[in-house]
Amino acid sequence: MHEPILLVEDDPIIQLSLTTMLRRDGYAVDTARNLAEARQMIASRRPRVILLDLGLPDGSGFELLKWLTKEPDRPLIIVTTANDTPKAILEAIALGAFDYLTKPINSDILRYTMQRALNYDQLWQQARNCEELQSELQQTRQTIRDMAHHISQVLTVIMGEAQLVHEEVTDPTLRESLNRIVRMAEDAAQTLSALRALRLLGAQESNSELSHE
Repeated sequence: MHEPILLVEDDPIIQLSLTTMLRRDGYAVDTARNLAEARQMIASRRPRVILLDLGLPDGSGFELLKWLTKEPDRPLIIVTTANDTPKAILEAIALGAFDYLTKPINSDILRYTMQRALNYDQLWQQARNCEELQSELQQTRQTIRDMAHHISQVLTVIMGEAQLVHEEVTDPTLRESLNRIVRMAEDAAQTLSALRALRLLGAQESNSELSHE
């Protein structure tokens, strides 16, 4: 079963025939007879495709097209009308209509247009999801880079302070403890360098950050 589609049509015979055909093809069809009902259905059902008649009792379908231009995730709109003048077609396309079908509507053409619209919408949704994942990945990489930079600074301080103290003390046990601290810090620094080499921390990281005298 496909996601809900919205049929905006005031003629009861045309509405019934199109609804029956589309439901037989497996579509979940919601209907609206005018602009007011269409706006309510769009807000509540969020259809991905709208079959929109331009001649409605309470206004023109162009009004709905203009209203939907403000929607960031607007559905695909297939205009249906008996007015097939070039001016009307160009105006509908300019307002973002996906396609334009003239009445009487050929059932095969409608099926083809619906499938093409749904395929387009699926690809568009996938592209948007990829963009969102790319953005999240970039943010994650930046967070990891910031953390790695902080860790490298801490390790540098630990190694530097341990070496300074090592030069001041004479107790063998304490000197050996300081040596272990330096070795552990160096191991941690090598681990960070290995991660950078694997690009896990992003290409902008430099292997020279953890170098020490």
